[in-house]
Amino acid sequence: MDKLLPIKFFEKRKIDEQLTEPGGGKNLPKWVLKDEELISHSMHLIENTNSISSKFEKYKEGNHTLPMVISTEMTEDALAKSHRKQVVDLLNSDKHLNVIGIAPNHKIEYVDGTENDKSEIKETRKILSLVTTDELLDNLNKALQDTVSSSKLISSIANIEAFTSACVGYNPENTSYRVTLINYQNENNNKLAQKLFKYQCGLNNITINRETRYSEDMNLYRVTLDGIEQMKLLQSFEGVFSIEEAKPITADLDCLNNNYIPTIKAPIDGENYPIVGVLDSGIEKNRYLAPWILPKSETYYESHMLDKSHGSMVASVLEYSDELNGENNTVTEGVMMLEAAILPDLSKEKVYPEDMLDNVRDAIERHKDIKIWTMSAGTSEESALDTFSEYGMALDNIADENNVLIIKSAGNSVAFVNSQNERIAKMADSVRSLVVGSIAQEKGKYDLADVGMPSPFTRTGPGPSHIIKPDLVAYGGNAGLLPNGKITTTGVKTFDIMGNPSQAPGTSFSTPWIARIAAELNHLLDGDFDPLLIKALMIHNAGYPAGANMKMADKKKFMGFGMPNGTSDILYNSEGEITLVLRDKLQRGMFIDVLDFPFPDCLIGEDGKYHGQITLTMVSSPILRAGEGPEYCQSDINVAFGTMDGIQERDTNKRNIRNPYGAKNAENLMKDSLYSKKVFDVLEGVNFGTERTLLKLGQKFYPIKKYAVDLDEMTDANKRDYLDSSKQWYMKVEGLFREAVEREARDTGEILEQDFCILITIRDPDGKAPIYNEVTQQLQQKGFVYYNVQLKNEIREHVRIEGENQLS
Repeated sequence: MDKLLPIKFFEKRKIDEQLTEPGGGKNLPKWVLKDEELISHSMHLIENTNSISSKFEKYKEGNHTLPMVISTEMTEDALAKSHRKQVVDLLNSDKHLNVIGIAPNHKIEYVDGTENDKSEIKETRKILSLVTTDELLDNLNKALQDTVSSSKLISSIANIEAFTSACVGYNPENTSYRVTLINYQNENNNKLAQKLFKYQCGLNNITINRETRYSEDMNLYRVTLDGIEQMKLLQSFEGVFSIEEAKPITADLDCLNNNYIPTIKAPIDGENYPIVGVLDSGIEKNRYLAPWILPKSETYYESHMLDKSHGSMVASVLEYSDELNGENNTVTEGVMMLEAAILPDLSKEKVYPEDMLDNVRDAIERHKDIKIWTMSAGTSEESALDTFSEYGMALDNIADENNVLIIKSAGNSVAFVNSQNERIAKMADSVRSLVVGSIAQEKGKYDLADVGMPSPFTRTGPGPSHIIKPDLVAYGGNAGLLPNGKITTTGVKTFDIMGNPSQAPGTSFSTPWIARIAAELNHLLDGDFDPLLIKALMIHNAGYPAGANMKMADKKKFMGFGMPNGTSDILYNSEGEITLVLRDKLQRGMFIDVLDFPFPDCLIGEDGKYHGQITLTMVSSPILRAGEGPEYCQSDINVAFGTMDGIQERDTNKRNIRNPYGAKNAENLMKDSLYSKKVFDVLEGVNFGTERTLLKLGQKFYPIKKYAVDLDEMTDANKRDYLDSSKQWYMKVEGLFREAVEREARDTGEILEQDFCILITIRDPDGKAPIYNEVTQQLQQKGFVYYNVQLKNEIREHVRIEGENQLS
């Protein structure tokens, strides 16, 4: 059915705003130690604090400029914010703000590495804090000796020790190392640490080759170490958090090492077009691309040091993806491109990731009017399971400071040669960026992937702390092995540097497909640039190709949320569906509870039950804190959508009751457990009660969440309980903030809030029910402010005429 009806935005009403109510009971958790175990563990922690006291005495006698740092390791059972607060309060008990961050401490047990591998990640946290007074150490000792009143506190802590910087072994083949300093959560101490580090390096003949900002007040340093003695010396410097080997960019960007020729296009004078900044190796002004390249460019290397082959192929996909590859995803005739040559010919000059990031920051800061940037360059270093890389944090910082959306390639790997996969590369673990993987569009004789399946070379998820990465996929080619063992590839169609037809495989060439759609959405939508809305629209309208026969867990791992529809399909509905958009902020202490959500009665069948399909997507902009390690994402949004018996009055005189009205017998229908096991993958033997499992499977602290359900696939018992025509519909939106940012807000008085965008599509799979009209009528009847998606005046007529032409 043709899509000609615009999606609709709606606003929450005053009656939908609710106050967060306190929860929790007085009973101690089951994991709290008792009797001899408790006494033994108390003695162990007292030994820890006595050792720290001795080191603190020596620290005070020494010539130290910065405060002493200790590391308090939490037990796995005590990760939740409600349990951790007691430990943090103890570490701050001398009335100083001592807690400065979180360091990861994953303990990983591997089995066999196969698909049946039951490897387990036992997750703990190390709280980093300062020791500046003897009073604090006395308070620690008293609390940890009190096995009567402090049993939960004692059970929450595994170890306490003086902090030592993490350091890799010295590699005699490489003299370059990357140094991160401790974030003291204090501007003066951070500046002092940076000044002291530079002084210590100069005093000991350690060369600092590069200083790169990756967050508001934190820098990376690349240094030269001439031997293991210099490394040991560096590790002893005050303020050093970690030392790791620095590796130059070695991959040929993100690509692996007679065709139809489209007509050359040129922009029409007076027309406005989307604009994309191309962060790559440069773009050659051949006959196909020259008309679309802006006169102004940014080049960070001399012309003889450049090889524009890769960037030119990326630009050709960005400009001619539909024409070259027989697709119909775009609605504008073309896009204007800014050339930003952030990398040289890597065979001529050694380049490190931090060099490239400085160029990226500079190019974006010089062109603040350009909001969509495509970046098919990155590192070959695999991202960590537990912490976000400084590279990814740097891209997040650049995006936040300049209000842009970066479309980033997931990266490639040749591990498929050994029937393995590598996880996404560092830099592709950026939270703010849209990260793009690759699926196969064609299959050659020796290619490994079927059409629509993940390309063998594409890097996979998850990202750090289990977040879903890549976010999206597009066509990027295929690969396989010849009988002689050599790699063979089938690429997407491109133009080479001279403008001749060519093919190229890699996530480099799936990324510009996504950037083109993002740029068109930005160009079409009226109002201020909104990266969160653009991300949400694309992810909501993404899906997995037909025939992608994979378990759901593997689909998320390899393809994220799937491949998005074309631009026009994203913005329009048919009569048998409607997409509602809620774009808002949520303050701490409040939640949204829409207790009469509009849901069409035309979806009630002859059996007296609701039918239909529901897709719900939530994209948030979490508060980010670089110093919190695996807890980099400091806020979260949870959404429930389902049925209830009605609205009931509540007694606000009772403890913990703050809201006079609420849902009666509400059930969130966005839960796998309500549906047939044939629909969702079933994980056996998983304890859903622990914080670790919620982080991994419950999508807790995921910045993007998506649910898609077909009510007909619900179990019969649940249909009887939750889909009867007497039921009403509700939507509940709640915020969650981690302990660190809440503590920070208490100290500064800042009001915590987070932006979010929620899209809900209600659909009749047969396309016959008049859903669009019925929900629109209910929005009006129930007092919602709503409006059609707003398009720019000069665009609206173009899109409408295009739709009419398609009907003729």
